[in-house]
Order: sequence, then structure tokens, then C-alpha cells
Amino acid sequence: MVARECIAMIFAGERGAGLEALTNGAPKPAVFYGGGYRIIDFALSNCSNSGINTVGVLTRSIDDGLHSYIGDGRAWGLSGQGKGVFMLPAADDGGYKSVTDAIYRNIDFIERFSPKYLCILSGARIYNMDYAKMLDCHKSKNADATVACVSVYSQADYPCGVVYPDESGLVLDFQTRTTPAKSGFASMSAGIFNWGTLRKYLTPELVRNRSDACFGMEILQAMLPSGGNTMYAYRFDGYWRNVETLENLWESNMDLINNPPGFVINEGGRKVYTSGSGSSCCSQGAGEVSRSILSGSHVILGKVDRSVLSDSIFIGDGAEVVDSVLMSNVYVGKNAKIYKTIVGPRSHIMDGAEIGVENGATDFVSNRFCKNGVSLIASWVNVGERTKLQKNSYIENSIR
Repeated sequence: MVARECIAMIFAGERGAGLEALTNGAPKPAVFYGGGYRIIDFALSNCSNSGINTVGVLTRSIDDGLHSYIGDGRAWGLSGQGKGVFMLPAADDGGYKSVTDAIYRNIDFIERFSPKYLCILSGARIYNMDYAKMLDCHKSKNADATVACVSVYSQADYPCGVVYPDESGLVLDFQTRTTPAKSGFASMSAGIFNWGTLRKYLTPELVRNRSDACFGMEILQAMLPSGGNTMYAYRFDGYWRNVETLENLWESNMDLINNPPGFVINEGGRKVYTSGSGSSCCSQGAGEVSRSILSGSHVILGKVDRSVLSDSIFIGDGAEVVDSVLMSNVYVGKNAKIYKTIVGPRSHIMDGAEIGVENGATDFVSNRFCKNGVSLIASWVNVGERTKLQKNSYIENSIR
């Protein structure tokens, strides 16, 4: 096997418990975003655009949907001579217990390429970043580990650990997301390691009984300067989101259509690739569409405003879809009304149904899962004719 200076390992096994019914049958990286994209498209595209052409994808199982979606990596320019995407499912039904466990179990795969550097990434973050610049920083600092991080404004923004660097960027401390004692920088769940150094820490003792799926916290804490290593923070000032809740998913989609937009997917000539429909669109019908993103083919006879639509959507005559996210193959019947709602793939909203209204039924309101007016219709759900559902409704099963 030809040696590679740097290879990437993308952890794609996050269950996304905060997204509830959208991830019951698939991991969080497989969730639709921005119309025709999946969340994992960003990590794969970042690798391709950064010249990292050997990528291992660590999945829960061969049946989680990502294997068929990613295939040989051709859609991201990661197939062909000297390139490759390698799907690495867990060997048992329990899946990988953590990022550290996943890396540990695939040491033999990594060493096939004799890399000098290993880039470890989450497949469940939304951002557009040049890893080559982080690698250059890593080399210039002569670091053992470099952790990408972003500024945050409250402890609620620390999804996967808190980084505490000094003025030079040297990381002095790293705390878990559940125990941050003071403000710092949020780990982006992306980092570069000297493989020879990291390999020494990958022991059965380190991975035993670990269950945290976040970015290798046990590795980072073990490799702090107190252990004789140099770890630096790489500050990123672009758009970055960890979609932990339904509200996070809704907000990150709305960021695309705000004026001005909070995030432009293909900004600066760095294209985000996908094996889905991406940003292409072909719509039929005499409906009205404003301030929205549409991907793929649609029939729109009603009104769509400030919404994000994936492929193969039907919007019936007199229907209204406002401030909402519709994933693929959704049917919206005539005179149906959908406000501030995420609708999962292959769901049907029948004629005259109303979702996210003030005077709807309260039976399905769930302030645990749905907050600040965001409602969810899960995948493969039928909402019956003239059903009225109040905002913050959570519909996991079909209702008449």
C-alpha cells in the first residue's frame, strides 16, 4: 500500500438522540440538510477540497444507509488512482462505543497507509473548512495534536468539549461538555494528530468502558502538555454548527435563507459535493415560491415561503408551507397549512391538515423534544385530513 502523509477518519456513528424520530433508523450524519444535502457531505467535501484523498468512514453498521449513499466516494471526487473512501462498520451490533474505540479498532486499517498525520473528524457537523491550513499550522507549531475550535458565547454552546489555550494557542486544559467550569472555546470535533504519538495512547485501558461519542475526549485529556506532548488550538472563524436538537436543525436550515444568509454552502468557490440533488432544482406548477431553497424536482401548486425543500415534493393547490423544512418525498395535500415544522422523508400531510397553528390540538405537544414553536413530523408519517396540530407538536406515528 502506498504511504500517505495524512489520512482522515470520519466518525459517522453518532445516533443523534436529540433529533429523535429523524434518526431512529439512521445516524445523524445521514440527516438531510439544506435541501439536497446530507450532513456528512460537509466532512467528505472538506477532505476532498483539502487534498486529503484517503478517508475511512466509521459507521454503526453496514445497514445504516450511509454505505449505499457514499458508495465509492465518486460524488466527492474521492475515487480513482491514489484515492479512496473506505467504509468501516463496527464488527458487532453494539457499534462503536466512542471515537476513541472506533480509532482503536481500526489501527490495522490506518497502518496500511503508514501516515505521518491522522485527521479525525465528526461526520455530524456543518461547516466549510480547509484542513490543509490546519495541517500547515500543525506542522509549523511542531505539535503532537492540533484541535480545531470556535468561539462561543455561553456554556450551552459547548457540544463536544471546551478547549483552554494560552495566548500562543498552546492548549493547557480540555474539559468535557458536561463539566465546563469556565468559558473557553468549543471543540469543533476536528483535529490532526501525529500518528506515531497518538498510536502510543491507543490502549485497551483507554477505550475500556468509554461511551461518549464526542470527539476523543479521553485521547485529548491524556495528551495534554502534562503528559509531555504539545497540543495546539486552531481557531476557526467561519460558520460551524453542531445539530444536537430539532431546534438546532431548524435554525441551521433557516440560516441559509435569512437575509443576509448566516451560511452560504458553496461560499468562496469551495464546493460541497453530494450524491443527492444538491442545489439543482426543477419545479412544475403555478404555485408561489419566495425566499426559499428548493432542491431536485417538485410540483408546487400552493405557496412556499421561507422554507427549505428536498427532492420530490408535492405541494397541493391552496396549501401553504412557511418557515419549514421538508425532506425528500413529502406530499402536502390541498389547503394544508404547515408552519415552522420539520417534516421527515416520505411523510404525507393530507388535505386541510394544519400543523404549527395556535388553535390546534394539544395532545401531541412535546416541550421536551420540540421547543420555541418548532414542530416535527417524523419519517413515513401520515397526518390525516383536517387534523389541526398546535406548535411544538411531535408526531412520531400516523394520525387520522
